Amino acid sequence: MKDREKFFKRLIEKRIARGHVDDVWQDALLRMLKRLNSGAVIDNLDAYMVTICASATTDMLRRLARQAEALVGEDLQQFDRSGIVIDFDRDVDLVRVQKVLREELTVHQHKVYILKHYYGLDSRSIAELVGAASAGAVRQVIRAANRRLRTPAVLQRLSTDD
Repeated sequence: MKDREKFFKRLIEKRIARGHVDDVWQDALLRMLKRLNSGAVIDNLDAYMVTICASATTDMLRRLARQAEALVGEDLQQFDRSGIVIDFDRDVDLVRVQKVLREELTVHQHKVYILKHYYGLDSRSIAELVGAASAGAVRQVIRAANRRLRTPAVLQRLSTDD
């Protein structure tokens, strides 16, 4: 499996940002080992790993989407059930920035902005998560959000302590 690792990591990287590839790869390996330990026979290991890598990548994208929705303020009850905890009280700057983002951006822009800048996802991954038509549509949303956030009044609010 070690000699095929680069191939599978490239497959994963086609769907998710480079920073998350190792996490997805580790998850895929654990899933394969669990399957092998259960006594299952795998006829074509490469085909099985491609399937597992795709599934693990989708799961990671969904997990990141849930976290972004919680940061944006959408669907918090579902997020609470997911077992992921984000304590905004520990990072006062994050709370202040989130307040400005919520006031200045639409919910969709805010979610895309968080996925891009907080989680480091690429446009293609974000498009898949939010149901956008294409990566180009996501880039347009990010440009629009950046234009709104780069106004002097907003920059002043982001730079001052409340």
